[in-house]
Amino acid sequence: MLFSIVFLSILSIIYGKNENQQIINIHINEELPLSTILFITTNNITYRLLDSGRNQNSFVYYNISNGHISLLHSLDREYLCLEHICSCKKCQLIIELIEWQIPYRLLKLILNVDDINDHIPKFPFDNYHLNIIENVPIGFELSIESAYDSDLGENSRIHYELKNHNDGPFELITKINGGLALKVIKEIDREKQDSYQYELIAFDHGKPKKQSSTKLFIQVNDTNDNPVLLSKTYIQLHISENTPVGTELTYINATDNDIGLNGKIHYSISNGFPSSSWRDYFRIGNSTGILILINPLDYESEQSYRLIIQVRDRGENSLACFVTIDISIIDENDNFPQAFVTFVNPLINNSIISIVENTSIGEILAHISISDQDSGLNGKISYKIEQGEDLIGIKIHDEKSFLLIINRLIDREDENIKLNKFILIIFDYGKPSKFIRLEYEINIIDLNDSPPKFNSSINCNLHLNLLQNRSLDQPLFQIQAIDLDLDDNGLISYSILPPFENSFIINNQGEVFYFDNFNESSYHLQIMAIDHGKPIRLNSTYNCHLFTSKNHILEYLNKSTSLINTIKIFQYNYLYLFIIFLIFIFLLIIYCSYKLIFNRKKYFKQNKTYHLYVSIPRKSTYINNESLSTNSQISDNQSDEHERLVQLNNDKNSLLDHQQRSSIVQNNSPSSISSIIISRKSPHELINQSKQNSRPVSLSISTTTTCTSTGTDLSCKLNNSNSTVVRLAEEEHIDI
Repeated sequence: MLFSIVFLSILSIIYGKNENQQIINIHINEELPLSTILFITTNNITYRLLDSGRNQNSFVYYNISNGHISLLHSLDREYLCLEHICSCKKCQLIIELIEWQIPYRLLKLILNVDDINDHIPKFPFDNYHLNIIENVPIGFELSIESAYDSDLGENSRIHYELKNHNDGPFELITKINGGLALKVIKEIDREKQDSYQYELIAFDHGKPKKQSSTKLFIQVNDTNDNPVLLSKTYIQLHISENTPVGTELTYINATDNDIGLNGKIHYSISNGFPSSSWRDYFRIGNSTGILILINPLDYESEQSYRLIIQVRDRGENSLACFVTIDISIIDENDNFPQAFVTFVNPLINNSIISIVENTSIGEILAHISISDQDSGLNGKISYKIEQGEDLIGIKIHDEKSFLLIINRLIDREDENIKLNKFILIIFDYGKPSKFIRLEYEINIIDLNDSPPKFNSSINCNLHLNLLQNRSLDQPLFQIQAIDLDLDDNGLISYSILPPFENSFIINNQGEVFYFDNFNESSYHLQIMAIDHGKPIRLNSTYNCHLFTSKNHILEYLNKSTSLINTIKIFQYNYLYLFIIFLIFIFLLIIYCSYKLIFNRKKYFKQNKTYHLYVSIPRKSTYINNESLSTNSQISDNQSDEHERLVQLNNDKNSLLDHQQRSSIVQNNSPSSISSIIISRKSPHELINQSKQNSRPVSLSISTTTTCTSTGTDLSCKLNNSNSTVVRLAEEEHIDI
């Protein structure tokens, strides 16, 4: 039954779609029964009601299990208008929902509440008692308070009918401003008839029509009083809502030509609209006719009032006149804008927005509904992002709502991104403008998107000397890896990969130990660092090389390893390598040019001193001269030896060094050896000196060698001065 009522009440549904919003217009009648199903959402999509701040979502209930949107509170169009929940001319309730799943699209239901004729016209009083003086002029109008209908449109337009007035002196007239009066069309004679009684009927133009009635009792007085004269029977006022209390709003100008009580005028407010509030704001002086404001006005509570002022004199059987005052309230910018925010994910401490890093661009963070109870420019609202627009942007839906969306991809580990606040300013166009400030902190939720990274400066290419005693508690080396993620995503564990996982062990600090004998000369270890992230754990590996040896001669290997590490430092510096290469090419060109230009024959002379070592027997001081001469003689064989040694010096194709020459002499004279130092003295002087000393003589032979260099060949020529010395020595019988 309820389901059928829905489709009877929904007159038209218009779909409006865009990428992130779906608009549906629904026409329903007011006064539908509670729990009436207004709309059914898609079965496979879950929605959530938003807080629009207009108290409109509170009229419906959303059932998550079946997707039904049902009526939760009664919809009385007149009440909604009176409370300013919707416009009195076109009552619309906006129900806003959001898809509670990616991509978080909006669903906007516009409930157009159509009026039904559910109110009857009402008179202020069930009975009216009126007084009129006989002999009043024809055309005189006796004012009557009109009826009021709370419906709208044709349902509120009232038509009046006066019963039992045939052949009577009165005619019912309706004024342009809505006033009602009895117009005298015949002379009134009290002696003929002193009272009249009528039934006044008011009915609207609704379908079906509704009506009400009141009784009119008119008493004809025989006193010849003058009626009260009014300068105006209709007054229209426009006053600001900021008008101070006690302000005199208007003055009723009335006169009476009588004297005494018959000439004293009394003023009162006989009726007013809206009936629930006018008494709280207005009061009129009984004798002055001055209308005074007694409480502050509020445009947002009520925009207009109608007052019916009764004016009559204080005499007996006085005639009453009525003045209608329409008061329009002028809005002032006395209200701040309002914002009602619904976040997709709940805030932390009502102030922190949580955003998962690497969230897609365009993802919805929140829906914001804004309003301002002021009117005109005072109620026109705009907004701007003061801080955080690099991350969060705005997507407009209509004048009163928009979305906060992700504006860029976020990498929490990027040190160049500093996102910690989002500030939104909402302001109106009043003078002066009023604004509100929404400020939130931003918390980026970490994802496990950064694998562990090893410290590349760690040297784990090592040579182990097994002759040294090593403690099993002492680590071989230590590595280190870091992970920029947070919490478990950044917690690292280490492990050694096969095939050496049983020979080495690594702890959580990255220290590597061995607990087995080294059976290999080298080990290639692969060490893995893995984080504790969820749902996926990320890892990376690092290579280490260990070499084993029993001596210390492999220091060169360590130096090579150090060189390799040095090369690793520069292996990525391609620019430096390219510069070094250019310098090397430049030096090579210079060297080749030098060899090409200066590679020719050079001739030079070189003075060299050669040392001959011969054995000259030392003469005893106790031997006579004859024996000395005998022993001093050099045998022929020895002479031949000396000449042969001297000829070695004259060899043109060889230059013997000092040690070679000493060696030759020593091999031929193994006895006690004295050196003959080749000096610059003449041969004769040396021989004479030898005779005088009768002991081994040191001869210094000066030779001049001329060498000619032709590429790699070297040819030398020596003079014959040394042979001359030998001959002189033989002639003098000196042992050499």
